[in-house]
Amino acid sequence: MRLVRKSPLWLALGALSLMMCSAPPPLDVDQQRQIGDRQREWGLIYYVSWEKEQERNYLRLSRRYMAAAAKSYYDIQVRIGHSYPVFYELDRKRLQSCAFLRRIAREAAKHRIDVNGDRAAGCLL
Repeated sequence: MRLVRKSPLWLALGALSLMMCSAPPPLDVDQQRQIGDRQREWGLIYYVSWEKEQERNYLRLSRRYMAAAAKSYYDIQVRIGHSYPVFYELDRKRLQSCAFLRRIAREAAKHRIDVNGDRAAGCLL
């Protein structure tokens, strides 16, 4: 019976396997989609509050949450590719979020509110 010597290659493979086991698993698609949906809902809630009270912070919060939702949807799409069944549903939600971001930007410009208008990931603003 032949014994395997401990070589640097075996040690490196052992260390690599330990690192892989200890890394947290990535969020699965459904969990990440739910996070995006919640961010989108909060963006809409803050926008409705903006319309009622005209409080600047509500418009800023609406933009922040809607941009986070668009980014979440975009990140999922990049990760899963076109072959995944929910790709086009995510694309629709992302595009709706981007359209809503443009609406927020118009509203902010009309009322001279700085909403930190940097480009949201996945949106061509």
